[in-house]
Amino acid sequence: MSETSTISDKRMGQAQEYGWSQHLQRRVLRLLMQHDRPLLRNQFRLFFASSTLPSIPLLQKYDRYIKLQTLSNELLDDIMPRIRRQLSLQTNHLRLREEAPTRGNIDWNRTLERSWQQLPGQPALLFESRIRQRSMKTPENLLTVAILLAFRQEVQQAIGEFFDDEALNVQERQTLVSADERVERELSAPYARMLKEQASQIDIQAHIQTIAPRLRPGSYRDLLAWWQHFTRFRIGRATDKRSTTLSTTRNDEKTDAWLYELWIMLEMIHLLQQEAAIQPQDMTIATDLLQCTFSWQQRRFRLIYNRQLDTSSNYRSTWEHGPATRPDYTIERETPLTVEHREKLIWREPSVILDAKYYLSGSDPTSTHKPIKKMLGDMELLGSPCGMLFFPLIAEPTDDTQITRTIQRREGHYQPSSIASPGIHLYQISPALPLSILQQRLRAILDRATDNLPERSKPVCQGTFLERGTVNAAGYTPQSCSILCPKPHIGPGVFDIVNRDRDCLKNPRVCHVIGQPIEPPRMEEALNETI
Repeated sequence: MSETSTISDKRMGQAQEYGWSQHLQRRVLRLLMQHDRPLLRNQFRLFFASSTLPSIPLLQKYDRYIKLQTLSNELLDDIMPRIRRQLSLQTNHLRLREEAPTRGNIDWNRTLERSWQQLPGQPALLFESRIRQRSMKTPENLLTVAILLAFRQEVQQAIGEFFDDEALNVQERQTLVSADERVERELSAPYARMLKEQASQIDIQAHIQTIAPRLRPGSYRDLLAWWQHFTRFRIGRATDKRSTTLSTTRNDEKTDAWLYELWIMLEMIHLLQQEAAIQPQDMTIATDLLQCTFSWQQRRFRLIYNRQLDTSSNYRSTWEHGPATRPDYTIERETPLTVEHREKLIWREPSVILDAKYYLSGSDPTSTHKPIKKMLGDMELLGSPCGMLFFPLIAEPTDDTQITRTIQRREGHYQPSSIASPGIHLYQISPALPLSILQQRLRAILDRATDNLPERSKPVCQGTFLERGTVNAAGYTPQSCSILCPKPHIGPGVFDIVNRDRDCLKNPRVCHVIGQPIEPPRMEEALNETI
């Protein structure tokens, strides 16, 4: 027995389980931060909107980074320039008693009255004046400075964080450093310097409740709306402020199992991006749905990671009262071929289905039996001839196919159909795999999946009459209207025996060319040979 098999037969030690959990979290976070903006177009948060998936502590770091990256430009490029152009000023009038020349406007009535009372008959030497002053110490400006201080504090905390062995890369760190420098410049403005100390001590939410009713539409109200958006911006419902770092204990195996699924999907997207096989416009993201169209072997396919019920957007089950089925992943051609009649689905091109099982206990192959049985059921429900299962703790492959083993019927067993019998390929995909080996394995998976998704021609009538002159041991003679009906759009060697009068251009279940401007097959009349 190999060393790998020996390890897979034993329960993984707690230290290794913890190490794998941490690696999954760091790697998922790294891939999200690397691809969310350029490839996923800052839309990954939609995957978690109203999701029923578990909350994940690591997403709080992703939450912070994406929040700062997404909202900093709106604050610093739009709202703050408008506030600077129309700073709120408070006007008040100050009464002074001063010598000439005076700064304010002289109040002659008060001046003469006071002079007459104190020095009758003498000219006034002190003048009562009134000066109008404009101050920047307004509640609106105080709120502005307080928000800038709070925003800068969060930026600096994000800069100070790093992900153990995977710190922010240069571009990501520069994004945050640039935001910090710009906020610092905003806080160096005269009004901000004057209000900084007072603003650092106020309760922002309480201050907002005080001034919000009297704010008019404009830059300050936009700042208030921005702050409310900023404080509510969350990814993956990770709202517990006490959990701002990676999870330190594996207290939720379902979370790690889901991270394993997400990690594999993101690694596939990462590989496709490296191969220039995918573009931002190819991505589709919704609640519990992450899918993309991509190019592989000069053909177009769709990869779906779906936590929703349906396998794909146009999937319709052909089973009555059948159970719901939802493979973790589906790969299909970009435009699968379908046969319909009067909006009723007759046949749909099958897809390749894939599942990931993060099993860290049990022994191989016993631990794989239940997922294999489930996948065989899914393949039957979906009509898929090819399935793949991913496990972290099964034997390494022994050949270039990257497959650990394949579950399929033994050769020589009769199949009452010309369609290939289902086969399930098992792959060892472990968080401990070096990236080069992992990508080599993912390429093999994509190659096998796309090889099982051939190009298909549109249905065309190839009906051929069965010859009545055939002699056989049973003495069977086909009816004169029996036709061999090949269906190459479904697969090579697929055919039905149909009745020309009852089925051709009448029975949509076996005749897939109904609606085409053709006639049923007919026998060509024999020509009289002339000598």
